[in-house]
Amino acid sequence: MRAGLSRGAGLVALVALCSAHIGSPDVWYEGSAGPYHVVVYVQVPGVIPGIADIQVQVIDAVPAQVTAMVNLFNANAGTPAPDIAEPVEGRAGWYHTRLWIMAPGSNSVTIAVRGNLGNGSAIVPVVAVARRRLALSRPLGMILGGLGVFLFAGLVTIAGAAVRESVVPPGDRLTRRRVWAARATMTASALGLGLLLAGGKVWWDREDVAFQHSLYRPFPAVASITETGGALLHFTIADSAWMRRGDAEWLRSHGEGVWTPLLTDHGKLMHLFLVRETDMLAFAHLHPTTSDSVHFVARVPPLPAGRYRIFADLVHASGFAQTLATTVEVPAGTAGPGWPDGDDSYYIGPGAGLSASLSGGATMTWERGTDSLVSGAPAPLRFSVREQDGRPAVLEPYLGMMAHAVVARDDGQVFIHLHPMGTVPAAAQAAFAQGGQSNAAMPATAADPAAQGAMPGMAQGSSSGRLSFPYAFPQPGRYRIWVQVRRAGRVETGAFDAIVGAPPGWTPAPSGLTK
Repeated sequence: MRAGLSRGAGLVALVALCSAHIGSPDVWYEGSAGPYHVVVYVQVPGVIPGIADIQVQVIDAVPAQVTAMVNLFNANAGTPAPDIAEPVEGRAGWYHTRLWIMAPGSNSVTIAVRGNLGNGSAIVPVVAVARRRLALSRPLGMILGGLGVFLFAGLVTIAGAAVRESVVPPGDRLTRRRVWAARATMTASALGLGLLLAGGKVWWDREDVAFQHSLYRPFPAVASITETGGALLHFTIADSAWMRRGDAEWLRSHGEGVWTPLLTDHGKLMHLFLVRETDMLAFAHLHPTTSDSVHFVARVPPLPAGRYRIFADLVHASGFAQTLATTVEVPAGTAGPGWPDGDDSYYIGPGAGLSASLSGGATMTWERGTDSLVSGAPAPLRFSVREQDGRPAVLEPYLGMMAHAVVARDDGQVFIHLHPMGTVPAAAQAAFAQGGQSNAAMPATAADPAAQGAMPGMAQGSSSGRLSFPYAFPQPGRYRIWVQVRRAGRVETGAFDAIVGAPPGWTPAPSGLTK
C-alpha cells in the first residue's frame, strides 16, 4: 500500500495511527446473534500474527455455551475450530476468550451462542493489520546480550579446546605448536562468528526496514476546494496501487496486491467528515459522488473559514474498511442559502456538557451518569431526545441507522464513526455474511448511482427517543462527540464535550495506542 504521491510531514503524523478508523483500532458490535442480544468487544493486536482479546456480553439470557472463531474473508483452508469463551468472574453475562489472528487483512470473528432460546451466531468484521513495531525492552535486551556473549565465548573456547587437547593422548604434554594452532583456531573462530553476526545484523536491519515499510497505512489522499459554479470539495485517492488496480502487470512489477472494489455502506460509497482543526467548532458529514472511485466531489456547506481535518470512510468488497485522512483550507463564503439538506449535514457551535439544543427545538441529553470517563473502559454513550413539551422525540432512520455518532480527539489522533450497532460497517458485515454479494460493488471504472440505495436490514423508526453506542475511548484526552438523528425529514446534530482520563498504571504504547 505504498503511496503514489509523497506525504507531507503533517499528514504522516495524522495518519500514522490509522486502521479502519483513526487511532481506534478495536472493534465493537451490538446486535443480534439469532435470538440473543449480544455485545462483542474485540481488542485487535497491533502486530500480525497476534492474539485478539474477545469479550462477549449476552444480554437478558443465560446461555449454555458461547464460542468464537477467527477466519479470513477469502479463507480456503477450511473453518477453524471455535474456542469456548469462559464466563468472566464478577461480570454477569460476560464471556471471554483469546484467539490468534494469523493473517493480515479482512478477518471476521464469528460468535456463536447456544442456550434455551436455541442457537444463534453473529459475524463481526475485523480489520487486522500491523500498525506498530514492537520495541525490545532494555531488561530483556540486556539478558539476551549477556547470553549472546556467553555463547560466543563458549563457541570460541570449544573450538580452541578441540584443536589444542582433543587429539592429545592422556598424560602427554601440549606442544608449543599445538598451543599456537589452538590460538589461531580461536582467533579464526572469533572472526568467523563475528562475520556471521555482522551478516545477521545486516539481514535483520533489512527485515526491520521491510517490516516498517509494510506497516499498514491507509490510502494517501489530497483535497481542495473550487468556487467555480458553487463551492465544491474535490477529494482524490492518491495511492498508485488503487489508481492502477486494473493493471495486473504494473501491480506485479511493483509488488502490489489487487484491491477489491468499493461497497456502498449505509447507502453511500463514501462518508466524508470535516472537522475544523483549531477548535472543532465546525463539523460536516458529507457523501461525495464519483465516476471512477478515485476522484470524489461534494458540495461544501456554509462552514466558517479555516483549516479542516478530513476523514473519509471506505468499505471494500472484501469487508476491509479504512479511513483516509488529509486536510483542506475552507475559504470564507464557500456556500450560500439553499445549500441542500438531504443526507448531507453540518453543525457549527461548541460542544455541550450534558444537554444540547437541536435545531428543530428538541433537546438531546447525554445520560452519562456521574462516573468519570476512563480510556479502555466501556463508555456510557447513551442519549435521549425529547420534544419541547418533554415527550420522547420520534426518530426516523438516517442512512439506515437510528443515529450516527462521530468521536474525535482535539488533536486529530483519534477519530471514529459510530452507529448503535458499534464500529462495524454494515456493508462489511453483509459482505462476510453473504460472500461479498450483499451489496453492489463499485465498478472498476464508474459509479453506479442505483447502488447508492438502501441496504437490506436497515433500521426502522423509533418513538422512544433513546440511543446508545457501544464504545470505549482508546486514549486519554479531550474529545468532542457529534450525535446525528433525523426528525421530520431533517438531520439534526447535538455536540458534546468529554474529558477522558487514564486508567491506573496506563502508559502510552510506542505507536500512541493504549496498551
